[in-house]
Amino acid sequence: MDLRGCGAGAEMALGLNHAGRSDDVIAALAWIAERTGAGPIGVLGVSLGGNQLLRGLGRIGGGEDSTPAWFGRVRRAMAVAPPIDLARCAANLQRWSMWPYNRYFVRMLLARVPARVRARAEFRAAIGNAPPRTIRELDDRVTAPLSGFVDSADYYARTSSGTVLRDNPVPTLIVAAGDDPIVPVDCFADFGDGLPSTTRMVITPRGGHVGFIEKASQNWLDDVAANWLGL
Repeated sequence: MDLRGCGAGAEMALGLNHAGRSDDVIAALAWIAERTGAGPIGVLGVSLGGNQLLRGLGRIGGGEDSTPAWFGRVRRAMAVAPPIDLARCAANLQRWSMWPYNRYFVRMLLARVPARVRARAEFRAAIGNAPPRTIRELDDRVTAPLSGFVDSADYYARTSSGTVLRDNPVPTLIVAAGDDPIVPVDCFADFGDGLPSTTRMVITPRGGHVGFIEKASQNWLDDVAANWLGL
């Protein structure tokens, strides 16, 4: 699935992609369900897409969103390095040692803003003469106001999947790495035994941000995903 404003749908997007776009994920699953008979559905989300997936499942499980007729067909889900606590991730990136990541992500995200969003007066006003320098500044000046949030704090609080993780009814595997420079491992460690019985969490010592490579350049994550999803 291309996230909003990315890939083939880039020219169609009127709004920005962000961590709370779980409705987009559920809409994509609905589209698939309508066209695939009555078989089981497995779904995998990576990084920001993983947060969107977990948020969507948790909101349905907790009754915040209505339960689609096809939801029972979603037999398994998997999220890789999902930023389930956005405030903590943003604070982590504010550290001086993370400055190169901040510059890289801000430049990448600004370069990928859809043309129809870039043409909006609100976007041009938010950017002004000095582009944001950090992720938090970008979220304060651009992501939050252009997406209906008060500021970055409001955006982080309302879109982090960690707030609904305990309500997820779908058997789910979360894979993260202890040395992830983007998503601090503490985001996951704090849950302890508070996860629902349906959710398993695997934290590897190494792997960075979605870089689970074995010897001979084999991708360990591919095998894990295939086994978990029954492919």
